[in-house]
Amino acid sequence: MPYAGAVNLLRLHARPNVPTVDFADRPSLRGVMRGILGAALALAGPALVVVSIGARHIEWPLVTLVLTLWAAWSFYDGLYSTVVEPLSRFVTNAFTGGAMPDGTRITIDQETAMLERLLNADPPPLPHRVLLAGIRLAEIYRTHQHDTAKAEALIGRLLERYPEAPELQHVRPR
Repeated sequence: MPYAGAVNLLRLHARPNVPTVDFADRPSLRGVMRGILGAALALAGPALVVVSIGARHIEWPLVTLVLTLWAAWSFYDGLYSTVVEPLSRFVTNAFTGGAMPDGTRITIDQETAMLERLLNADPPPLPHRVLLAGIRLAEIYRTHQHDTAKAEALIGRLLERYPEAPELQHVRPR
């Protein structure tokens, strides 16, 4: 976990002299634009009131500025929520395969049962699929069920069945 506080690069036990930035809480592009437009509106609105009271008439260029900033805020927010967010979700899902819908995630027990069925299928699937399923299942036995003997027995069966398989060359440490 990265250090989130300030750092002292000069002397031991002295005050920090180099601030650090925590990038985990960086603002989004939408938040930055809303902040900029909101700050401009926060300055232009009271300026319109003060100048109009001082001049005793409405300053139409300032009204135009306030309304333009308000319109820009609305346009940008609408554009972001209707175009940018759906497009970014689409591209992200295209590259990552998308998020699993709620309630459709499989448990480790379901995955174990599925891999065992795949290994015991008759007729067996392609050797490459059997080997990858067997390696994954052996890792489940070793890491989740803490049964190293069962994992080694499975790898042994795979080595008997497919002695020349390149996938099995890296399964057992030498």
